[in-house]
Amino acid sequence: MSAGRIAWGLRVLAAFVVAVAWLGAPPAASAQPRLDVSVSGAWWDGYDLGMRRAAITGPQIPTGSPVTLFDSDVAILAGPGAEVRLGWRVFRGVYAEATGGLGVNDVEARIHGDIEQAPAITVSSTLTQITVEGGGLVEVATLSLPAGRLVPFVTGGGGYLRQVHEGRVLIETGRTIYAGAGLKWRSAAARPRGLRQRLLVRGDVRVVSRTAGVDTEDERRTYITVSAGAGLQLF
Repeated sequence: MSAGRIAWGLRVLAAFVVAVAWLGAPPAASAQPRLDVSVSGAWWDGYDLGMRRAAITGPQIPTGSPVTLFDSDVAILAGPGAEVRLGWRVFRGVYAEATGGLGVNDVEARIHGDIEQAPAITVSSTLTQITVEGGGLVEVATLSLPAGRLVPFVTGGGGYLRQVHEGRVLIETGRTIYAGAGLKWRSAAARPRGLRQRLLVRGDVRVVSRTAGVDTEDERRTYITVSAGAGLQLF
């Protein structure tokens, strides 16, 4: 599937998440507090950035031909992250969400095909990634359990990406769009009181598509993030 089709599909899904709000969500959600605040640990998957070739123009006359010095295969590796989410209920089980994310990933380059037949080597450096995103969340069902309620949901949105290379030698900005799904667990109390009843546990899986940023080509890159954490229901 082409990057263009992936991006188009993510945009459609994000728009769908907002549109289904008016189809109605579980009425029980309307009695819940309006503000959800959660903090999660995360794992941001990696992706290939492609191959780069270092070459010079040869000395042939009248026109030199390219001479390859070496090739390098470049990738961003998977790494840990953290995410903070604020969700404001705007209609029953429909929330407007703001998300801040911090990921720490390695950029790895495998250098090979050296003109002087040097052995292949792999070098890496650290890339810090910061995201600020906004979107929507729709609770699609509420499953009653003896210990509380299990709430499946879908999400979609987009935002801003900042990538800072090790030592701040390179700083790039980009844009993200995402779509995902997950589960919440919360108290069955209609009007939660006290810390225990306000506790919220949440897990997310998202497909993220980004443009611009650190790259070897002007390409859209797609990767997966997985996160889980806890928070509180407020107000």
